[in-house]
Amino acid sequence: MINKDDFLAELNAVCINNQQKSCLIFAEINSATQVASFIQGFAAEKQLVIQIEQFIVQQLEQHIGIVFAKLEHNRFGFIVLRTPEESILIAQQIASALDAKIINIEGQRYYPKLYLGITPLTPEYNEPQLAYAAADAALSEARLTGGSTVKLLQVDAPELVNYHRSLRLLPIIREGLLNKSFVLFAQPIVALDENSTTKKVEVLLRYQDVEGNIHAPFPYLAAAELFHVSREIDLYVVHQFCVFMQTNTDKQTVYSLNIAGNTVRYYPFFDYVREQFESYQIDTSQVCFEMTENVADQDMDDATILMRRLKEELGCQLSLDDIGVGSSNLATMPKFNVDYMKIDGSYVRDFLNDPYSELVVRFINEAAKVEGKETVAEFVETTEQLEKLREIGVNYGQGYLLGKPKLLFDPVKSS
Repeated sequence: MINKDDFLAELNAVCINNQQKSCLIFAEINSATQVASFIQGFAAEKQLVIQIEQFIVQQLEQHIGIVFAKLEHNRFGFIVLRTPEESILIAQQIASALDAKIINIEGQRYYPKLYLGITPLTPEYNEPQLAYAAADAALSEARLTGGSTVKLLQVDAPELVNYHRSLRLLPIIREGLLNKSFVLFAQPIVALDENSTTKKVEVLLRYQDVEGNIHAPFPYLAAAELFHVSREIDLYVVHQFCVFMQTNTDKQTVYSLNIAGNTVRYYPFFDYVREQFESYQIDTSQVCFEMTENVADQDMDDATILMRRLKEELGCQLSLDDIGVGSSNLATMPKFNVDYMKIDGSYVRDFLNDPYSELVVRFINEAAKVEGKETVAEFVETTEQLEKLREIGVNYGQGYLLGKPKLLFDPVKSS
């Protein structure tokens, strides 16, 4: 086994010469820090990593042409001078052998597992940084699947293309936040019955380049989520929204702001929101925070606490978004105490011709009514959809038929 610097030098030589088939493998121990901390603390984690490292070295002794190094406290790297098929077989053998092993530390038993990400070192990877990023993307995909998973990403794999695209957007996102290149748009949420009288809009984010062109938000938001900077975007939106509200004379509209997944897990977010609202004297009855069903389901404890505090301590309204594409465990939804339930647009788009989609729309609408919530249907694009939603009893609609997103606030022009 060699050190990290020598490993990177070997990788650089392979990428430059690239005369033979070879692969780069990253391996990561599944939940080593969490499990070891529970057992005995940091000393236990060190023992775990050392024992697993020694085990991997023993497994590699039966193979030639493999360069192995410990890259981080919990991650290992392999340069394998083999075809992708042979490299996958070696990785699977290591994962399977480790699956059968039990590690004892201070009388506690630990059952180790590995994530393994592989990328072939094809001619496209003439720089080690590119290969490193590709193997890291493969490791991320393996991590999503669970322990003892081997994931191969070819150079043209959609996941890898997306990873590289997102990686290129990361500095643009950071510079955009500093330069106020992200502007706020708003799309109306229109009442569909006479009993739903609240005027509502959803605040949306758009990227504005130096020439003033407006770009769709999805690639930027997806990259931010992938590289865990979504909370920085959410903090930015909260601040710019407060600046906008200082000069906003409309005191009737409720503005919905979105909360990303890693923002829910960022405990200072609530304190930041409270501080901003107090500093700018925001009427919190004009603010509604939206969270997707998936985010609420995956981080139920944190989501429940955050939403409760936003409502009970600040007086904001709450909305649960994209209902129908997550777990749809409606039994848990009362815990969030939301005011609005948004029916995912994928069902609204098809519900005129698809009985199942119509059933889902009706079911969510009825479940909301039982809990005393109002409903919002997304992606309303035709008058036929609109009339059907009114017939079902949905309270609000949102979509291009009812109003396209329009510029709400440009932070640069307000400076």
